[in-house]
Amino acid sequence: MTFTLKKLYGKKEIRLAIEGCVTALESPIALLDAGGAVIVGESDANFSKYPVVVNGELIGWVCGEEKVCAIASMISCLATQEVEKKALAREVLGKYRELTLLYNISEKIIGSLDIKEVAAIVLEEAQRGIKASSGAVMLWEEESDRLESIETFGPAGDCFSDLEATATLVNRSVETGRGEIVNDIVWDLVPQAGPHEPPGISAVMCVPLKTKEKVIGAIAIGNIESLGYTAEDLKLLSALASQAASAIAALAHENKLKESRRQAILFRLATQIRQSLELSSILETAVTEIRDLLRVDRCLFAWYKPEKSDIRSWESTEPDQRPLEESSTQSLRHHSAHLTHLTLHTSDYWQVINEAKHPALPSVLGDYATSEVGGLASKLLQMEIVRVDDVTKLTDSVMRQFFLKQDVSSILAVPIETRLGKRGFVACANSSKIRPWSDDEIQLLEAVGNQLAIAIDQAELYQHSLHSAQVAREKAEELEKTLVELQQTEAQLVQSEKMSGLGQLVAGIAHEINNPVNFIHGNLVHVNNYTLELLTVLNLYQKYYPEPVPELEEAIQEMDVEFLMDDLPKLLSSMKLGTDRIRAIVQSLRIFSRVDESDMKRANIRDGIESTLMILQHRLNAQPGRLPIQLIFEDGDLPLVECYPGQLNQVFMNLIANAIDALEEAMASGKGSTSSTLPTLRIRTEQIDFPALEPDGGPLEKAGSPRVRITIADNGIGMTEAVHRRLFDPFFTTKAVGKGTGLGLSISYQIVVEKHRGTLECISQPHQGAEFIIELPIFQSQNQAKLSFFDQNTGVGEPKSRVHHIQNC
Repeated sequence: MTFTLKKLYGKKEIRLAIEGCVTALESPIALLDAGGAVIVGESDANFSKYPVVVNGELIGWVCGEEKVCAIASMISCLATQEVEKKALAREVLGKYRELTLLYNISEKIIGSLDIKEVAAIVLEEAQRGIKASSGAVMLWEEESDRLESIETFGPAGDCFSDLEATATLVNRSVETGRGEIVNDIVWDLVPQAGPHEPPGISAVMCVPLKTKEKVIGAIAIGNIESLGYTAEDLKLLSALASQAASAIAALAHENKLKESRRQAILFRLATQIRQSLELSSILETAVTEIRDLLRVDRCLFAWYKPEKSDIRSWESTEPDQRPLEESSTQSLRHHSAHLTHLTLHTSDYWQVINEAKHPALPSVLGDYATSEVGGLASKLLQMEIVRVDDVTKLTDSVMRQFFLKQDVSSILAVPIETRLGKRGFVACANSSKIRPWSDDEIQLLEAVGNQLAIAIDQAELYQHSLHSAQVAREKAEELEKTLVELQQTEAQLVQSEKMSGLGQLVAGIAHEINNPVNFIHGNLVHVNNYTLELLTVLNLYQKYYPEPVPELEEAIQEMDVEFLMDDLPKLLSSMKLGTDRIRAIVQSLRIFSRVDESDMKRANIRDGIESTLMILQHRLNAQPGRLPIQLIFEDGDLPLVECYPGQLNQVFMNLIANAIDALEEAMASGKGSTSSTLPTLRIRTEQIDFPALEPDGGPLEKAGSPRVRITIADNGIGMTEAVHRRLFDPFFTTKAVGKGTGLGLSISYQIVVEKHRGTLECISQPHQGAEFIIELPIFQSQNQAKLSFFDQNTGVGEPKSRVHHIQNC
């Protein structure tokens, strides 16, 4: 026993307990190990010896007076507890390892799609937990009425169900449904032993594969040494067998369903051939059904086309369209032999016309030269099936490189030939991992190929008509696309012409109104002065002639002179306010139209924004059944900007008008950012990347390009992601018919981005409002940009932002 009194005394808590007892008893002690060596204390010939026993085994002595007998009992108790703790820890660790093993194998089995693969996983896990040199997983075959090995390992793996002694053991385990252990075949199974027992196997263990209904097979493992399999080994192998039996039964049931689906596919193809002559629909059904049934990454159909030039290679597939999953490089038992080449014309090609694929894979529809696919072409033209379980093991280097570039790990292709001599093939390919192809899958593809050959013969004439129709449709689509482009160009030209004409009209009206308004506004000053003088004279008459003649008194009472004297100055003041308002509107119209500023020039952006707000002032005011719109204008003291002022005014008009529309819609529907917040239009201007100053006051030589940013935001209805993606598309609008053309934002984007080398972005979410951000360079010319910024913008200091205008209209 490895547990000793010296180790026990070495534990701090036990040592303190013993020392406490010694102190309490006031009696010295000595501890001796089982051999009599002193561990602690000093041995005295007068001391009595009291044994320390653990599970009946002596591990030491406590020497001292009679009363230290209690210390010996205490130490024995503590030692027993320590032993039990260690035993419990070993048991828990064993349980944990067993659960971990079962969890790992469960995960692997769940991910497996093949019965043989499940068997291989079970044997692999069994070897990790149990020492074995050979093993086998056997299933009961109803046709032969015997056990057949489906997966083995080791030199004697195939012998468990064939030779007498081991076969007797396995059959007995299957019949009784219980596990069996034989640790010495020669001794334990002599009556059943035959002359040809498995060479090199001394110990055998077998457990049945049981489902809820019946025993479907067995797992047997053996070892070259008679090492003595234990009940724990049997328990572990039984747990593995339980996991494997459920998975194998489920896969067997699934295989039956696959067979039913195979028959269903052939029946549907035959039915569709009888009912339709449309080859594309038949091929689409075939590739889709085959891919779903076999669970492959891709299934396709291709024609062989002789003598065609200008071929597109699969290598032209864009890298970002490649499959996301990397091909597995694990090896399998089967791989194709070297594929010989035929003498083919250099311009022959294969045309892939139908495919069903995983969404992550790129499309391979199109034409591919026979020279780039290596021996694949010649093999198929010789009507031979191409079965490649592992592409990396192909000896045909051209074909291997071709498939590897397409991330193809395994491929199965079955050739087809029609009565008219047309040749093609149906192919299944896997990219996510290596796929071993079964004989059943080859038979399915061959049966589908025969059905397709019949359909192709019947649909030959129909395919010709479809091809002609396809050519016509492509030309029609091209013409339609050209027509749409012409309509967009025409609409933009009309819109530009309208804006130009509208600008001239607005400028002309503003000019015509400005003259009489200036005349009236200028004369109002004199009228006001004259009126005040007359009222002064009238007051003096009243002061010095308080008693007018009867006729004058009657006229004064009739005219209500006191009211006239009080109201006339107010009337003149109101008329002055009206003319001031008209003059401001006229000035805003003139600034907005910018008829005389069609060329690029340095202009004040703030003037354009304020003129636009003046024109749209009436839409900000409260309306019947609608709250007023709060306007917040944060002016960042922008410098002059080189631009087309009239065109930028058009951009401001479009964005601000759209923001007001969104706020009105939000108020009408109650879908704004917050129902309790006043509808708000926020406009902010600021400077970006303005050059820092040198110590002498000049700008840095390597300063960034200075820009201005104009932000127009609202807390209206916002927009969805679908609307946001098409926001700047021509003719796209969310407004009702007659309320929008869908050109405002498209033209605004063109003005800002193409004509001013700026950016126009939108940030929006549903019910969270929208924010349009315009950024414009201060200078359009590179030569001007190289000049000192402060030389061209005298008096412009560091950027600063202030609230310029807050208004509740």
